Amino acid sequence: MTLIEKDLFSESTKKRLWKLLWGLCIFLLLIELFVERHGHFGDHSLDSYFGFYGLLGFISASICLVISKVIGLVLTVKENYYDRDII
Repeated sequence: MTLIEKDLFSESTKKRLWKLLWGLCIFLLLIELFVERHGHFGDHSLDSYFGFYGLLGFISASICLVISKVIGLVLTVKENYYDRDII
């Protein structure tokens, strides 16, 4: 491992990146408080509410994870699948 790789995977760098991520999330959430929302389908449509797009992204990512797990379970073969005799 090079010096850059060691520094990138160190615990202090991981903690710093987590703090940066949480700080960015809080900053974006606070900015959303000051933005006037106009929904695409009217002022009282679902997309005009606070946090709608964050919630939509979280639900979409969760659905993608569940679908990928199901696909992984369906496509998984036994460990000795290629070692067995065909005849």
